[in-house]
Amino acid sequence: MVRPLHPMRSSGQRGFSLVELMVVMAVIAILLALLMPGLQAIRSTTYRVLSASNQRTLGQGITIYAGPRRGRLPESRVLLNEQADLGELMRTYAPLPEDPSLTASGGAPGVAGPQNKSWKPRRVEWYSQTHGWDGLGHLFALGLVPEAAVFYSPGHRGDHSFDRYEEEWVSPIAGPHAKPSMTIYGNYHYAGHLFEDGRTININRDPSQIIVTDGLRRRSDLTHREGLNVLRGDGSVEWIGDQLLRLRLPESSMDSIGMADLNGVIRDVFSDFWKLQAGDGDDGDSDEP
Repeated sequence: MVRPLHPMRSSGQRGFSLVELMVVMAVIAILLALLMPGLQAIRSTTYRVLSASNQRTLGQGITIYAGPRRGRLPESRVLLNEQADLGELMRTYAPLPEDPSLTASGGAPGVAGPQNKSWKPRRVEWYSQTHGWDGLGHLFALGLVPEAAVFYSPGHRGDHSFDRYEEEWVSPIAGPHAKPSMTIYGNYHYAGHLFEDGRTININRDPSQIIVTDGLRRRSDLTHREGLNVLRGDGSVEWIGDQLLRLRLPESSMDSIGMADLNGVIRDVFSDFWKLQAGDGDDGDSDEP
């Protein structure tokens, strides 16, 4: 008779019952429910810190730009339009019509244009201002902020991700024909170089002026649901909590909110209306007996 190598065991071992499995799954689900808010808060804080770091880098570039220009900011062509769409202050590049006869700003003679073979990288500033680079894009075109990723927030969930535009960020230093083929939007909103009344913004004179914020063009451009980071003229970055701001922005280009209403929201943000509200609140308290 052949005996089995491993005799049958008649122990009382058994598998998990369905009830036990359901209990274990319920415990895991409860633990995940308890952990998820904490993980989301950590992720949100991380995105906020990274976004603030990008704005601080932009602030350093603006400071370098403004130094020899007595505090003046990079020009935004958006503000030169008779009816400016302030939502477009998020763009960093917009193609211009090609014109071989273009000369430097103000029509200064004797300056070689991009169509001229004598163009040289030392004329990068004129080239950037005459061939599409706009607003914060001047910082990239002039090499003051050479990393294109700095213009994008890691937490952005809207249409203007860095991946979408990465190949378009071509520095004019590469040559006269090195330029993007489409309008480029970043994730940060620029104040522009002018106040609403036409006065020039000067960070030497107005160091507390907000000059850059998180995107305000669409609701999806506002990276953080709880508020936004703002960069001031002195280079400091401040977090401002405002959960209602998102609701004032258009959800899409087809939203019923008009350009005038959006311009009003954007002007409120750059005029630091939170401080005005706080001031009104203080005055109200002081009037009470």
